[in-house]
Amino acid sequence: MADTLYKRGPDEEGYFLDENIGLGIRRLKVIDLKTGSQPIHNEDKTVWVVLNGEIYNFPELREKLKNHFFYTNSDTETIIHAYEEYGEDFLSRLDGMFAFALWDAKKKKLILARDRFGKKPLYYSVFDNKLIFASEVKAILAYLGFNKEFNPAMLSKYLLYGYVPTPNTIFKNINRLSAGHFLTAEKNRIEIKKYWDLDFSRKEEINEQEIINQTKNKLKSAIEKRLVSDVPLGVFLSGGIDSSLITALMAELVPPEKIKTFTIGFQEKDYDESKIAERISKIIGTDHHQEILPIKKALEIVYKIPEFMDEPIADPSIIPTYLVSQSAKKEITVALGGDGGDELFGGYPKYIAHPIAEYYSFAPKILRKKFFDKIIIRLPLLKNKDRYKLEKLVEGVSFPAPIRNQIWISSFNPEEIDKILINHKPEGEIFSDILSYLKDKNFKEELDRIFYLDFKMTLQDTYLTKVDRASMANSLEVRSPFLDKDLAEFAFKIPNRLKLKNFRTKYILKEIAKEYFPKDIIHQPKIGFGIPLAEWLRNDLKELLLEHLNEQTINNQGLFNYSFINNLVNEHIKGGKDNSSKLWPLLVFQMWHKTWL
Repeated sequence: MADTLYKRGPDEEGYFLDENIGLGIRRLKVIDLKTGSQPIHNEDKTVWVVLNGEIYNFPELREKLKNHFFYTNSDTETIIHAYEEYGEDFLSRLDGMFAFALWDAKKKKLILARDRFGKKPLYYSVFDNKLIFASEVKAILAYLGFNKEFNPAMLSKYLLYGYVPTPNTIFKNINRLSAGHFLTAEKNRIEIKKYWDLDFSRKEEINEQEIINQTKNKLKSAIEKRLVSDVPLGVFLSGGIDSSLITALMAELVPPEKIKTFTIGFQEKDYDESKIAERISKIIGTDHHQEILPIKKALEIVYKIPEFMDEPIADPSIIPTYLVSQSAKKEITVALGGDGGDELFGGYPKYIAHPIAEYYSFAPKILRKKFFDKIIIRLPLLKNKDRYKLEKLVEGVSFPAPIRNQIWISSFNPEEIDKILINHKPEGEIFSDILSYLKDKNFKEELDRIFYLDFKMTLQDTYLTKVDRASMANSLEVRSPFLDKDLAEFAFKIPNRLKLKNFRTKYILKEIAKEYFPKDIIHQPKIGFGIPLAEWLRNDLKELLLEHLNEQTINNQGLFNYSFINNLVNEHIKGGKDNSSKLWPLLVFQMWHKTWL
């Protein structure tokens, strides 16, 4: 099981075995290189722990735990002594990104815990009176005698979300522990409890400038916490506002010439964003490392995806994420990234679109349809990309805001999912995950429901999973200053009218950025990690697409309606319509299915 996780921790392995308990660890050495070997134990070796991640407040915890003897300088050891001191309440005192397993031999009690935001993964399965757990599904699949069971009922969820939402996975007998939760196994009983959640129930009643100042100070403090490392550390610098601010504030804590920043670009200008990052690096004065690759280099990663993704996730930006991790690993072992900035401070255009959709929905449905079909869609100068956005905008209007929020980013709508699947309907309502997250929640503002869902679902199950797998496949640790407990809890209380002031995304962060960057950088349009997916699927990946979506393969599986898929493929290849957003999830699933099933 540990061997399957070698890339996550190539520096060291360690094991604890006693009667019916076994703990294994593959360690990436980051803090305490000499004495921090895991598993780590307490004074009388009755409590043991293995940790994936970092505890950022371990120096403060050590000060508070003076009655305990520490035999290492590791952050991991503070977990044990905090548990001895505070019992299960110790989790609320840990500040970090983590997944860990703690064994209390006296109580015969196992605790599995995951950090507040889900930065680090944790899977488990119960079968044959055994509980097995790991950082990735592949380790569970490697357990001797484990019988993997594909869960076709989760296919509809995958097609809707582009992933299978926590706590489920694509496997019937494997679960994912939710962020901010812990599992206890004691006396043949398993219990899952929540120790932290996002709280939108009250808003800060302070003026705008004070909110800007506090946000800056809390972000700077979050960065400072994440600079503790005994190995080389750097920053992913994409050129976006989040990573640029992290780099600028880091330069107030560390001489800028000692900050290593990393960017990848492509030789093809349409997909190259490296110029902006290079310019930001020069403004700040960092030691910039930039790798300009032919787009074919990115194409090669497509074939590697099933190797390091043991559950299907349909986010194509995993390709450039893998490449920038691969590039950075040549120089560093730890990188700071900008994950969470969009969800905390209103970075997605859809946040502005929700109020517009509310107004649009007041018009009679038949009038909306005629207006859209006859005028908007047929605008001659409308680019395909913009036409697609308008189509998605109107497609979601008739749904309630939380459902609309998902429809806007989904590859398939419920009607299409009904057509594409054969006899594998969802277990219950297809939107049940969204509804369950919102149940019994007290939201101060309507848009808070959207922020909450993006945090608990899209961020946790897509973006953080993507970054974790792509970086750890290259033995690189990524830390996220925006996903800091203190900063996030403050951001939840900021009124949304300030996050999206004057219909501008990330208003607060852009106001902070004025101190460091010129206007044209601050107000540039939001750019994602771009790859020519539509073009690839018509040309370079055409053979791969046809191999995995051919009639014999589809019919043998008995999962999908071949005629529906064949129509998507033919439309796309002939150039009549860009179906890349639908074909990519199908291709990813098929590649995963072939590799793991």
